[in-house]
Amino acid sequence: MTLAKFFTDQKYAKTIRILVYPNITFSKNLAKDSYIQVITNMITELNKIRDDLYFYLVLPEFLEMLDFHNTSQYIMKVPTYPPTMRSHFDVEKFRKMFGHDLDIDLVFSHLPEHTHAVKNVMSNVTHHDPAYFGYCHWFDLDDVVAWSLPSFNQNILGLLEMDRCYLNTQSQKNLVLNQASNVFNKENVARLDDILTPQHLGVKEIDIVEPLQNTDNLIVFNHRPDTYKDFNNFMRILEDLRKVRQDFEVWIPLLEKSTESWITTEKFNKQRYYKKLQRCRVGFSPKQVYGGWSVSTTDGIMNGCPYIMYDADYYHELNPTADFFNTNDTAIHLLNKYLDDENYRNKQSVISQNYLKENLIYENEILKMSNYITDLFNSQKRTNTEVTKKLIAIIKERGQITKTELFSANLGWGRGIKFGPYRRALLSNPNIYDIIDPIPSYCWKND
Repeated sequence: MTLAKFFTDQKYAKTIRILVYPNITFSKNLAKDSYIQVITNMITELNKIRDDLYFYLVLPEFLEMLDFHNTSQYIMKVPTYPPTMRSHFDVEKFRKMFGHDLDIDLVFSHLPEHTHAVKNVMSNVTHHDPAYFGYCHWFDLDDVVAWSLPSFNQNILGLLEMDRCYLNTQSQKNLVLNQASNVFNKENVARLDDILTPQHLGVKEIDIVEPLQNTDNLIVFNHRPDTYKDFNNFMRILEDLRKVRQDFEVWIPLLEKSTESWITTEKFNKQRYYKKLQRCRVGFSPKQVYGGWSVSTTDGIMNGCPYIMYDADYYHELNPTADFFNTNDTAIHLLNKYLDDENYRNKQSVISQNYLKENLIYENEILKMSNYITDLFNSQKRTNTEVTKKLIAIIKERGQITKTELFSANLGWGRGIKFGPYRRALLSNPNIYDIIDPIPSYCWKND
């Protein structure tokens, strides 16, 4: 291949290569796993903003929805039962997957408990010296965890090895800091406060649809029907409501089945799920012991369905314009109001959507993340030595060369050499580029 054809066929850039470490908890339908949905949306939105990122994705199986032009998927089976998943790390398999021929600039971990293990492999048996940031989907908080031996302390230790870790809400952050203060000293809690950064899982502006004016007498509970979502209490509220009126139905799409004729558990693909939400009169956002973000609630609001919400900080973060309840009687009163007064319901639908548009557009959150990725990469050490000059000369002479080939260029380097500082120095040269491809190639281009 001639150099001219290479530049015609390949996208060259000052590429930042990111290893994305997963948190898989719903293996029976991987496409619906919350981590998979989050990382898919993140990459989609980042690719709209910039064209200089390449992602190495660790996954239990190949996923078409993550097959972007700038991703490679590395298959590694992992346990999904949370306590086991947080303690399981296959050093040998991980080492073989991310060997010397790749460049990894950043590690974006969604499982902080494995931060030290990943760092240990990277530091001791590879040429990589990436910076670490993350996104934490779950904390083993005392009031939430259902298993006998929580991993909260391991989670915090992993976070303290990161430069930044995103989480869903400020309310969730407050819970974490409060529990951490019972175990860790003030200095580490202060560091944790700096590291943890709320990132609301908002909505895509393009997904917001005009609310319907004529809806069905349908109440939706589109959350997981679990204890930590206060599902049993929701059912008690419905039973009390049914004692005084029977002119409504309830849709619980994540419930396997129901014996009640007035409860539907219909399940749809995403498009039909949204269509059904548009026809709902009102949604119910329950008390949560976890204090996390509620994607199910924003799903409904962006489709024109207003929600009554339990009176807690995490819901006030999501939509302070909503109607809130803190007793079952208040919840029943509000449900009656929405069922009886469609004009009021329609007004609340518009108000809720306007708040989404003004405060919770996901693209804005991802733009902040994009800026942070650049800042984190640029803050890492660069090595400018005589060896660096030799590497530049080799790239200029060859026109295109891989990292492996550079290591073979009579430099006298062994396996312990960290290439990252040299890579960053090379990419700071105005004539040197990487390519958007699984295997990095250093290319000389006369601007």
